[in-house]
Amino acid sequence: MMSLKFLAAFQCAVFAGCCFSAEFPIGFRGDGSGKFPDADPPVTWGRVSHALKGLRYQANKPAGAESSGKPMTDGVVRDWLILGPVAVPDAPNAVELDTLPNETRLAPDEGDTIGALVWKKIVAETATLDFTSLLGEHPNSFAYAFTYIFSDTGGQFTLQFTHRFHARVILNGKQVLATSNTDGARVSIKLEKGWNNLLLKVSSEAAQWYAIPLFHAHIPNGYDETNIAWMTPLPGARVYQGTAAAPGGPIVVGDKIFVQCEPHDLFCLNKADGKVLWVRSNSYYDALTDAEKNANPDFTEVEALAAKWSETNAEFLSGGAPKTKPSEREELEKKLYAALKKIDRVRFNRPDSQDVGYAGFTPSSDGKFVYSWFAHGVTACYDLDGNKKWMRIDNHETVEHGYTSSPILSSGKLVVFMRELMAFDARTGEESWRVPIVGPKGMNPGGYFHGSLARARIGDVDTVVTANCQVFRASDGKALFNDKQLALKQSVASPVVENGIVTMMSTFKDTLYSLQLLESADDTARVTVLKELPIPTTQFPYYYLSWHIASPLVHDGLIYLMNNSGVLTVVDQKEGTIVYQRLLDIDHFQGSNEAAARGCGVSPVMAGKHLYFFGNCGAAVVIEPGREFKQIAKNKIEGLAVPGTWGERLDRVVACPYVDGKRIYFRTETGLYAIEAK
Repeated sequence: MMSLKFLAAFQCAVFAGCCFSAEFPIGFRGDGSGKFPDADPPVTWGRVSHALKGLRYQANKPAGAESSGKPMTDGVVRDWLILGPVAVPDAPNAVELDTLPNETRLAPDEGDTIGALVWKKIVAETATLDFTSLLGEHPNSFAYAFTYIFSDTGGQFTLQFTHRFHARVILNGKQVLATSNTDGARVSIKLEKGWNNLLLKVSSEAAQWYAIPLFHAHIPNGYDETNIAWMTPLPGARVYQGTAAAPGGPIVVGDKIFVQCEPHDLFCLNKADGKVLWVRSNSYYDALTDAEKNANPDFTEVEALAAKWSETNAEFLSGGAPKTKPSEREELEKKLYAALKKIDRVRFNRPDSQDVGYAGFTPSSDGKFVYSWFAHGVTACYDLDGNKKWMRIDNHETVEHGYTSSPILSSGKLVVFMRELMAFDARTGEESWRVPIVGPKGMNPGGYFHGSLARARIGDVDTVVTANCQVFRASDGKALFNDKQLALKQSVASPVVENGIVTMMSTFKDTLYSLQLLESADDTARVTVLKELPIPTTQFPYYYLSWHIASPLVHDGLIYLMNNSGVLTVVDQKEGTIVYQRLLDIDHFQGSNEAAARGCGVSPVMAGKHLYFFGNCGAAVVIEPGREFKQIAKNKIEGLAVPGTWGERLDRVVACPYVDGKRIYFRTETGLYAIEAK
């Protein structure tokens, strides 16, 4: 029987730090652990709009304009008046009815009553209002939350609002949102200059009874920045809300940064100032040989479209805003791949349903070359100056949510996952081996996984560890360990190899696993199962599922886990017990239309002496490692994607940051930030 399946100790040498060599390459989360022990980045930074900094809040009724309130520098209201439970009336669209007398004109003060109910003041630790915790479990009930908001200037703002069931929002006596579905919402609101009244009304659904209101500016007229060295705009998501929005994470190689951008581009930036040095396209057309292109006259149309694409990429070299609009770039992309598909419907048929897009992966490097893999099946190798060494196409049919695993370098091979593990010679690009993991067809095959690959050395043998708990010899792809009981269906979190220990967090089972590989990896690897620890998080609010997407971080005998709702769980690695749990103050937004950004999925990092946890909307908290929760700082980058459109939103964040020296390189939907103390 499996018990806390901590993939515990590989009795072997394990990669540590983020050094460069053929034996110690970098890629996803640096060396895979998410730890940057020699780094010393800042713990505080920020980019907040002038409009947001002009907001204040308080729960008690203002005593005229002289009432000051508390500053809302992160978009979070923390002082509320709470009232409930109130039974939901048996009526159609009950959430839109005035359940309380004169509901739209309420302006309560602390201690005011409505019947037997009393308005009680609470101070929220995070943006989440957990009504089950505040009021108890009350099926089919409404909870009310009220606050007063002051604006220096008035004007348009956006309320980002996550809830689980029916909800109503009333601002200054007017209903601005009423919904009977289970979805997050972004609502454009107009604040009056001076004090404003805000009322939230939220109904319960089983144990899920909460609201997460978050404010941000609408088309800001300026920002206050702290400890930001530079920000470089990059092509990220598709234009519209609800499509792929998962830019890949960056890596640093010497004085250069490498990062992938939609749909098939590798960008190289100067680390010092963020200037784009070169861009390389990796479309199906780019992967063809000259002989293949010249053999078919139908490639003439594709050639013209590919040349136009290169022109749009060249616009990023100037350092200013590109001339081509995102919508025009997307249309050009569609034409390019439609033209390719007309030539060969099988070879050039891009897999769809890509939650992370086609470029939402972290490249890998051995310090001399940089390797990219994209979810349309193209793999490429460049030297650091952008000279192509090789490129190849290995397409596969799509799977549910698409492909999401970043590649790794191991034993002189670049290993990628696309229904099967494929290993290519890092020098030549020639296929070394391939091993089927799941069947060649089907949207949701059993045993499929989403997490990235990990490296481990058993004795003197390099191995590849998959997110569904299989171990393969890197030299020839021989399966050393494969236990179907441990094949974690659709595991999104990546395994971590640390000091001989492999730690793995399942996504849907919410269970932490550990194994111990004891034998030589020449032919087999005997596995001793240590423990299996369920991680209960359903006592905290969650949206749809309380799953774990972010990968674990292991340090000093403790395992740090964060689920998609921002719940931190700290586990004693040796004892297999939970040390503490905490809902982090990272302002997450969730909805069914957010692709890979539907919840918190950025894996934590450790830089120097601190742990960094990132939300999906630009917020981050810094804590001290240890057995007690100690927050050092909360930070906010108020980026704005597609401003002025119906899909306007805070920058979505899914990419893992990279830490180098005194800097954090932080990727959002719209660009790359260099965070450094000034």
